[in-house]
Amino acid sequence: MCVKIRLDVEGKVFEYEREPMPPERFSAVCKLAGAAIGGAVLLGAVRMVGIWAIVWAVGALVAVGLYKLLKYF
Repeated sequence: MCVKIRLDVEGKVFEYEREPMPPERFSAVCKLAGAAIGGAVLLGAVRMVGIWAIVWAVGALVAVGLYKLLKYF
């Protein structure tokens, strides 16, 4: 299966055709983009509220998770 892009701009036709990216590579590119976006969000949050606010928030989330996990034992 081939990917075909066709643009018709003011009478000029641009066509581009190529094989699609393999699924493994597409997955890797998506994970890399997700990690980059997550890192940017984390850096923005640290810039806005400071590192210790992030540390305390993560610690609180871990504590709540552990509480809910241990509640069932």
